[in-house]
Amino acid sequence: MVEYSEDYHAVASATDDADHWTTDSRGEFDVGIPPEFGGDFDGPAPENYYAIALTNCYVATFKVIAGNSTLEFEELAAEGTLKLRPHDGETVVDSFALDVTLRADASSKKADVILERTQEHCFILDSVDFDVSVTTELVTT
Repeated sequence: MVEYSEDYHAVASATDDADHWTTDSRGEFDVGIPPEFGGDFDGPAPENYYAIALTNCYVATFKVIAGNSTLEFEELAAEGTLKLRPHDGETVVDSFALDVTLRADASSKKADVILERTQEHCFILDSVDFDVSVTTELVTT
Protein backbone atom coordinates (compact mmCIF):
# COMPACT_ATOMS: atom_id res chain seq x y z
CA MET A 1 0.00 0.00 0.00
CA VAL A 2 0.96 3.61 -0.38
CA GLU A 3 2.40 5.37 2.66
CA TYR A 4 0.82 8.71 3.52
CA SER A 5 1.90 11.58 5.69
CA GLU A 6 -1.30 13.50 6.29
CA ASP A 7 -2.87 15.59 9.03
CA TYR A 8 -6.63 15.74 9.49
CA HIS A 9 -8.02 18.64 11.49
CA ALA A 10 -11.38 18.94 13.22
CA VAL A 11 -12.97 21.75 15.22
CA ALA A 12 -15.91 21.74 17.62
CA SER A 13 -17.52 24.34 19.83
CA ALA A 14 -20.32 23.77 22.34
CA THR A 15 -22.33 25.98 24.68
CA ASP A 16 -23.63 25.24 28.16
CA ASP A 17 -27.30 25.49 27.17
CA ALA A 18 -27.51 22.73 24.50
CA ASP A 19 -26.73 19.03 24.32
CA HIS A 20 -25.68 19.26 20.68
CA TRP A 21 -23.16 21.27 18.67
CA THR A 22 -21.55 21.54 15.28
CA THR A 23 -18.21 20.09 14.32
CA ASP A 24 -16.25 20.63 11.16
CA SER A 25 -13.67 18.55 9.32
CA ARG A 26 -13.92 19.12 5.56
CA GLY A 27 -17.64 19.64 6.08
CA GLU A 28 -19.94 20.58 8.90
CA PHE A 29 -21.66 17.89 10.96
CA ASP A 30 -24.11 17.92 13.84
CA VAL A 31 -23.13 15.90 16.89
CA GLY A 32 -24.49 15.67 20.38
CA ILE A 33 -25.37 13.74 23.49
CA PRO A 34 -28.10 11.17 22.77
CA PRO A 35 -30.56 9.82 25.38
CA GLU A 36 -28.42 6.74 26.12
CA PHE A 37 -25.77 9.11 27.52
CA GLY A 38 -28.23 11.37 29.36
CA GLY A 39 -28.89 13.93 26.61
CA ASP A 40 -31.90 14.77 24.47
CA PHE A 41 -30.16 15.04 21.09
CA ASP A 42 -31.81 12.88 18.44
CA GLY A 43 -28.81 12.63 16.16
CA PRO A 44 -25.34 11.15 15.89
CA ALA A 45 -23.02 10.92 18.87
CA PRO A 46 -19.22 10.81 18.58
CA GLU A 47 -19.50 7.02 18.78
CA ASN A 48 -21.55 7.03 15.57
CA TYR A 49 -18.77 8.88 13.80
CA TYR A 50 -16.25 6.39 15.19
CA ALA A 51 -18.28 3.52 13.69
CA ILE A 52 -18.51 5.46 10.42
CA ALA A 53 -14.73 5.96 10.34
CA LEU A 54 -14.04 2.27 10.95
CA THR A 55 -16.59 1.12 8.36
CA ASN A 56 -15.61 3.59 5.68
CA CYS A 57 -11.89 2.99 6.07
CA TYR A 58 -12.59 -0.58 4.97
CA VAL A 59 -14.71 0.61 2.02
CA ALA A 60 -12.11 3.16 0.88
CA THR A 61 -9.26 0.67 1.23
CA PHE A 62 -11.23 -1.91 -0.75
CA LYS A 63 -11.95 0.59 -3.54
CA VAL A 64 -8.24 1.48 -3.85
CA ILE A 65 -7.08 -2.14 -3.87
CA ALA A 66 -9.86 -3.22 -6.25
CA GLY A 67 -9.04 -0.33 -8.59
CA ASN A 68 -5.33 -1.16 -8.56
CA SER A 69 -6.19 -4.83 -9.20
CA THR A 70 -8.72 -4.03 -11.95
CA LEU A 71 -11.45 -5.85 -10.06
CA GLU A 72 -14.79 -4.62 -11.33
CA PHE A 73 -17.64 -4.93 -8.89
CA GLU A 74 -21.29 -4.02 -8.74
CA GLU A 75 -21.47 -3.13 -5.06
CA LEU A 76 -19.59 -3.41 -1.80
CA ALA A 77 -21.95 -3.15 1.16
CA ALA A 78 -20.45 -2.82 4.63
CA GLU A 79 -22.34 -2.75 7.92
CA GLY A 80 -20.36 -2.03 11.07
CA THR A 81 -21.33 -2.24 14.72
CA LEU A 82 -19.27 -0.56 17.43
CA LYS A 83 -19.99 -2.26 20.74
CA LEU A 84 -19.65 -0.35 24.01
CA ARG A 85 -19.71 -2.33 27.23
CA PRO A 86 -19.16 -1.67 30.94
CA HIS A 87 -15.71 -2.58 32.26
CA ASP A 88 -14.37 -1.83 35.74
CA GLY A 89 -16.99 0.85 36.38
CA GLU A 90 -16.50 2.60 33.01
CA THR A 91 -17.93 2.30 29.54
CA VAL A 92 -15.35 1.18 27.00
CA VAL A 93 -15.29 0.16 23.38
CA ASP A 94 -15.45 -3.62 23.58
CA SER A 95 -15.32 -4.59 19.92
CA PHE A 96 -16.19 -3.73 16.34
CA ALA A 97 -17.94 -6.14 13.98
CA LEU A 98 -18.01 -5.49 10.26
CA ASP A 99 -20.17 -7.48 7.84
CA VAL A 100 -19.19 -7.03 4.21
CA THR A 101 -21.01 -8.22 1.09
CA LEU A 102 -19.34 -7.91 -2.30
CA ARG A 103 -21.44 -8.24 -5.45
CA ALA A 104 -19.19 -8.88 -8.39
CA ASP A 105 -18.95 -10.81 -11.63
CA ALA A 106 -15.48 -12.07 -10.83
CA SER A 107 -13.58 -15.15 -9.88
CA SER A 108 -14.03 -15.86 -6.24
CA LYS A 109 -10.27 -16.34 -5.75
CA LYS A 110 -9.35 -12.84 -6.93
CA ALA A 111 -12.20 -11.22 -5.01
CA ASP A 112 -11.42 -13.23 -1.86
CA VAL A 113 -7.77 -12.18 -1.99
CA ILE A 114 -8.75 -8.52 -2.35
CA LEU A 115 -11.23 -8.75 0.53
CA GLU A 116 -8.50 -10.30 2.70
CA ARG A 117 -5.90 -7.72 1.68
CA THR A 118 -8.38 -4.96 2.44
CA GLN A 119 -8.64 -6.04 6.06
CA GLU A 120 -4.85 -6.33 6.32
CA HIS A 121 -4.27 -2.82 4.95
CA CYS A 122 -7.12 -0.84 6.52
CA PHE A 123 -4.98 1.28 8.83
CA ILE A 124 -7.82 2.70 10.91
CA LEU A 125 -9.12 -0.79 11.72
CA ASP A 126 -5.55 -1.83 12.46
CA SER A 127 -4.98 1.12 14.82
CA VAL A 128 -7.49 0.12 17.50
CA ASP A 129 -6.77 -1.98 20.57
CA PHE A 130 -10.14 -3.71 20.83
CA ASP A 131 -11.38 -6.81 19.01
CA VAL A 132 -12.23 -6.33 15.34
CA SER A 133 -14.02 -9.00 13.37
CA VAL A 134 -14.69 -8.79 9.65
CA THR A 135 -16.94 -11.28 7.90
CA THR A 136 -17.15 -11.23 4.13
CA GLU A 137 -19.54 -12.71 1.61
CA LEU A 138 -19.01 -12.79 -2.13
CA VAL A 139 -22.15 -12.84 -4.24
CA THR A 140 -21.40 -13.46 -7.92
CA THR A 141 -23.67 -11.66 -10.33
